[in-house]
Amino acid sequence: MRFIINKIEYESNLIIVTGNTSIGSLKGIWIYAQPPVIEELYHIELTIYSLTQLEMKQNKKLKPSIYLSGDTITFKGICEDIDSDVYFLRFDIDWIEMIEIVQLPCQKKIGEYIFFSANYHDIKIFPYTI
Repeated sequence: MRFIINKIEYESNLIIVTGNTSIGSLKGIWIYAQPPVIEELYHIELTIYSLTQLEMKQNKKLKPSIYLSGDTITFKGICEDIDSDVYFLRFDIDWIEMIEIVQLPCQKKIGEYIFFSANYHDIKIFPYTI
């Protein structure tokens, strides 16, 4: 997924970045040997821990999105596939997240939306090169 950083903060030995994706704002802990640069475009992957599933009505007009509010990021994605251990959630053309089923208390089906939130301390951001 494409990510443009617009804010960098430091907490103890952690680098916290805030930026924009094509579907909303994101904040998390930067995990990379090189320091981040403001206004730089990165391709990133996420690891999300300790998520909280939220309730929502299924609606064909919904679109995947993420929303940053304070320290919480809310994710809305489409269940694209299910393996015995993992949900594959589609957020964007180049963004699929794999979420462990044990973390979701309410089981979903392929094609349904999954709505969840996580604190930015539970989101690790890993840049990669193409």
